[in-house]
Amino acid sequence: MLWVFGKRSKTLLSTVLILLALFVSSLALANDRVVFTVVERVQFSVPGDWPVISSKSTAEKTVFAFQIPNAGDEGTDDSTNLSIISSYLQNAKDKDAFEKKASTLDPSAKEKKLVDGWSCSSFSGMQKSTNYVVWDCHRVVADCGVSVRIAWPHLHRNLADYDKQMETVLSDFLTSVVPSQKQSK
Repeated sequence: MLWVFGKRSKTLLSTVLILLALFVSSLALANDRVVFTVVERVQFSVPGDWPVISSKSTAEKTVFAFQIPNAGDEGTDDSTNLSIISSYLQNAKDKDAFEKKASTLDPSAKEKKLVDGWSCSSFSGMQKSTNYVVWDCHRVVADCGVSVRIAWPHLHRNLADYDKQMETVLSDFLTSVVPSQKQSK
């Protein structure tokens, strides 16, 4: 097929190509993060390269687990991962039960401040022969009790500032947990 363009057609074609390029660019940026919505109550986002390793959802409770890519754990049985549990709190009794359960800390856990509005604690634990850093955080969002756990292994191949990087990853994730857009309208 032969395309013949006049001056006006070239301007229109240029405009269409620019709009198409902007659209593709916005798709690429949008694909950097994947947004999840939990039963139209809570939403959060994760980087597009985090594989979902587990998910289960009902109207009352939703669980997602993600593996966080780490070149330091390649070829090992260890992995860096993050999980989120969202439980619908139907009444004050459910909310009290969530707060009581969430405030039960591992005996070695120390409370930590990371993101406003979130209660967090951190501890170290062994899995087989590998030491892991574990952070547990919780809060109520849009009538849901939300619990987040991130765990990463201390491996000799990890980057020198890996602990700090993972705290930033957790902080970014916690900041992304908000009432869903339908909920907030």
